[in-house]
Amino acid sequence: MRYTVALQGFSDFERRAMASFFRLAQERAPAYVQAASPAESDFIIADADHAADVAAVRDARRLQDTIFIGSAAPAGSVAWLPRPIEPTHIVRELDLLLEQRLASFDEPPDHSDWVSSGPSELMGADGRPAKDVLVVDDSRVALKFLQARLQGLGYRVHLAHDATQALERLASQAFSLVFLDVGLGPEGSVDGFAVCQHIKQRKEHPGGIAPAVLMVTGRSSSMDRVRGDLAGCDAYLTKPLMEDEFVATLRQLDPVLA
Repeated sequence: MRYTVALQGFSDFERRAMASFFRLAQERAPAYVQAASPAESDFIIADADHAADVAAVRDARRLQDTIFIGSAAPAGSVAWLPRPIEPTHIVRELDLLLEQRLASFDEPPDHSDWVSSGPSELMGADGRPAKDVLVVDDSRVALKFLQARLQGLGYRVHLAHDATQALERLASQAFSLVFLDVGLGPEGSVDGFAVCQHIKQRKEHPGGIAPAVLMVTGRSSSMDRVRGDLAGCDAYLTKPLMEDEFVATLRQLDPVLA
């Protein structure tokens, strides 16, 4: 999952500063790498404070693919950020644009069908039948990334896009690992902390053993980490997810991968 991003406009200083964004974005998944020109790119980051750059994006009919950065969002734009430029905010907005693009052409007819697409005879890293894992996230991009990455490691992956779906799956099937986002829908919805707490406090589980829980979330504050600990999570990782940290944590929870 690698996508190209071009810069439209900006001063030499801001373009050099943007290099920190590309260093961050190419080391995570989905990855974003710099394109030579907007015409060759999947997405564009444009200077909203220069009329010529806004016009260039509009003339190319690329408003839906563009993050504008400046004092105000141009008319018709779908993504905008104020200055100063913050790399992690750009990554977040690109993920949202990508999610909208993916949903526009391959949204499944029923979210309840988001289950493992791997073959039933899939083998794990130790040569035995693959372990079942559950990924719970309301972001289609996050679900697709984790599904692809975990299947590549030999797991049979099941997906849920909210707490209700996750709890239904947990009540009927045994899982070795559960990957949980914190935010699982509109404000007021049951969140990942509550799902984790339910898993850890439940006395009986399908298969007889409670799954290990790995929180994978964009919430990085110390308070959120404490809430994860109180809910009983076995590990806490923040987005954007870095490959080395992800694999190292996974090996701690599943020594077969070591």
